[in-house]
Amino acid sequence: MRDLVIVLGVMAMLPFILKRPFIGVLVWTWIAILNPHREAFGFSVSLRLNLVIVLVTLIAFAASPERKQWPGGKIAALFVGFIAWTTLASLLAVDRPSSFQFWFDFVIKMAIHMILAMILITSRHRLMALVWTYALSLGYHATKIALVTIYSGGSIGQLAGFGPSGTMIEDRNHFALAMALLTPILFFIWRRAEHKLLRIGALMLIAAAILAVIGSQSRGGFVTMALVLGYLWTKTRLKWLTAGLVVVGALGIFAALPPELKERLGTITAQLDKGEDRYANEAPELDESFCLRLAAWHVGWDMTMDSPVWGSGLRSIQSPIAATPYLSPDHPCADSPKYGVRAAHNIYVEVLSDSGFVGLGIFLTLLAGSWLLCLSVMVRARRIPGMEWAADLASMVQVGLIAYAAGGVLLSLAYYDGYFLLIVMVVCADRLLREAEGRAPARRALPDETPPGPREMRRRRKAPAARPLRA
Repeated sequence: MRDLVIVLGVMAMLPFILKRPFIGVLVWTWIAILNPHREAFGFSVSLRLNLVIVLVTLIAFAASPERKQWPGGKIAALFVGFIAWTTLASLLAVDRPSSFQFWFDFVIKMAIHMILAMILITSRHRLMALVWTYALSLGYHATKIALVTIYSGGSIGQLAGFGPSGTMIEDRNHFALAMALLTPILFFIWRRAEHKLLRIGALMLIAAAILAVIGSQSRGGFVTMALVLGYLWTKTRLKWLTAGLVVVGALGIFAALPPELKERLGTITAQLDKGEDRYANEAPELDESFCLRLAAWHVGWDMTMDSPVWGSGLRSIQSPIAATPYLSPDHPCADSPKYGVRAAHNIYVEVLSDSGFVGLGIFLTLLAGSWLLCLSVMVRARRIPGMEWAADLASMVQVGLIAYAAGGVLLSLAYYDGYFLLIVMVVCADRLLREAEGRAPARRALPDETPPGPREMRRRRKAPAARPLRA
């Protein structure tokens, strides 16, 4: 029954997508982030619903009379350059079939999704629709895992799957980072929502995201979420009151944590206690998880040294054909049964081994440039009446980028849709801001597409009736 509801619901959206391709971008975002068909247990799990939405959206985009214009800017160009270089790296990959499979399943569809979004987001209404779709899609997973965390007393961290199966956030560490990216967007909704119930809902989802990270037992997720919450605390008005509430809440949560989770948290700083000596062969207290990550980084570096310009191809570090020759029997973790071909566990090593120093350079420039663009939007938007929302959104996207850059040190999430959607948000906010500044021509949406908000409706009702002109 659940499968039928999901499939019929998606099919019901097709006529609306054919009429307005931007609805296809929203449905595409919903499926890419939430993966509703993965929440069922029948025939819908194996269906390529996202592929159906992709094809219908592309047809609607090509046939739509709406004016199509690239948003411009260096960040949008860098994104296209990064996708082009990863495509070249796939063509030259050591394990070409595996590389192209990942390129088709994740990279190219993600790229088309982001490009269409940047072209079709031509108004604040559309940008806010994307923000809400992103927040509610990830918010569903946050709520689900938060409830399971409460029910299990925080003892679910060793479960195999947290996010939808077969997706980038299935792993608990990746899921925790996705929650850290979600939290500042929810904070933005809390600050800008006009209805009290919406603000309360945003706060509840923030609490759910925090509980989901606790349930994941991801040490990197804990640190990343702490960074995000620390920054968001500086944006609150009643800092002493909120600090007291946070301390009391943190103490209460810590007291309720299971012993194995407390022990795991205690190992966060233990890696730095003895410096390099900790990873000597005779060190019995060596942390296997961290050591295996170091081993994967060594493999990625050695692979890059053999192909420094364009790398070894997408997901080459996880390919037995490409990565096995670089496993060293002399590594401190070589005796571990888990030692072998593994994920990079680092977005920078992942991109480096995938597409070489050139690809990593583009990736880092895109990340740093997006952060600087957020700063630019924050400064410029506050000078223009009515554009304060853009400053708030850019500020929260900036927090998400910091979380991604920090949390990605221990995770393989370089091509995650949620990260690139943050970049799309700031690129579109910058374009709308340049239009308001008169530096770019306005890209108009359909005239009946942007209804007035509640404040505008109240203002119109309270406004005196216009007097007729006298001859």
